[in-house]
Amino acid sequence: MKDEIKSEVRQLPFMLGKVAGGLMAVIGLGGTVIALTRQQHSSSSGLMVYVLTGVIGLVLFILSSRLMARHLGKADGKEVTTKRKAKTSALSWTILVVIAALFIAIVLIVAG
Repeated sequence: MKDEIKSEVRQLPFMLGKVAGGLMAVIGLGGTVIALTRQQHSSSSGLMVYVLTGVIGLVLFILSSRLMARHLGKADGKEVTTKRKAKTSALSWTILVVIAALFIAIVLIVAG
């Protein structure tokens, strides 16, 4: 039980990085779409803030995911297998897609 708790605590920074990256990506890319489709005169500087936030969020999400997968392999004393990488990657992308879908649904409800 203690080993599982220690493992979870070691993964916490990576999970928080993935959450922060996912939220930044959703907000940045969602803001880009809204700025391009809703506003008639969107300034390029305002648009670039949204785009950069989205891109930085995606990079942070992917980097945290890969670091977590590498850390999990070292913590277990085993080599990180392709199956384990795919499982971690699939879960991370599923979380990102669900958060993005929720954001889009909320935007549509509020705007409609």
